[in-house]
Amino acid sequence: ALGALDEDAKLAEPLGLQLAEFPLEPMLAKFLLSSGEAGCSEEALSITAMLSVPHVFLPDSLSSERSARRHYAVKEGDHLTLLNVYNAFESAKRNAQWSVGRHVNHRSMKNACDTRKQLANYISKLEVPIVSCGRDSKSLRRCVTSAFFCNAAKLEADGSYRTVRGQQRVHVHPFSVLHQHPSPWVLFHELTVSVKPYILGVLQIEPQWLSEVAPHFYKFKGGAAPRDDTQDADGADSGARKQQRRG
Repeated sequence: ALGALDEDAKLAEPLGLQLAEFPLEPMLAKFLLSSGEAGCSEEALSITAMLSVPHVFLPDSLSSERSARRHYAVKEGDHLTLLNVYNAFESAKRNAQWSVGRHVNHRSMKNACDTRKQLANYISKLEVPIVSCGRDSKSLRRCVTSAFFCNAAKLEADGSYRTVRGQQRVHVHPFSVLHQHPSPWVLFHELTVSVKPYILGVLQIEPQWLSEVAPHFYKFKGGAAPRDDTQDADGADSGARKQQRRG
């Protein structure tokens, strides 16, 4: 779906070969490779680094008003919130006391900084320009959509979401910024199953972006909502891979 393989199931040139260069899951790698043309590679590097390290926020971060999770929250979702937290950490000169006061894992934040530096070297070798979109969150969210279009979900009347691919009912995780502020359409980075299926790394999107960035995958049915073009008329999944982490 990402265009990494050709008709003979071999790595396509150049995208497939480029994705293979990255020590990342394919969708994150595609996000970085697309970010230069989208004009947001500075932001994409920070977001990818933050998504690549575990346990950025401490367990008590939900209850504290001063926590970075709440203080730097962005209504558009978790990706932009993580970007804010990363930028604030850098502005604080990576100070350990800042981490303690903002209820974030200092070691994870330092690892994110190291990861970002390594990823910047990777995309520089591939001649991806390192540029910033500034406050243009729309361009950034659309760039995320160009890589994570497989992970789209639509809000249901009962407050849950239904994935476009596979028609699975899921719920926004309590750790997500969008848990209390649902958006009609979202993308998610991860699906985890515990008491019920939860989506993590949730981002607000516009539904028309799906068919714009992935016309081979989605189409608009009757000019309304995007439909997974890999499904049959009954909406049954035609062999889609679902990446789930059980825990």
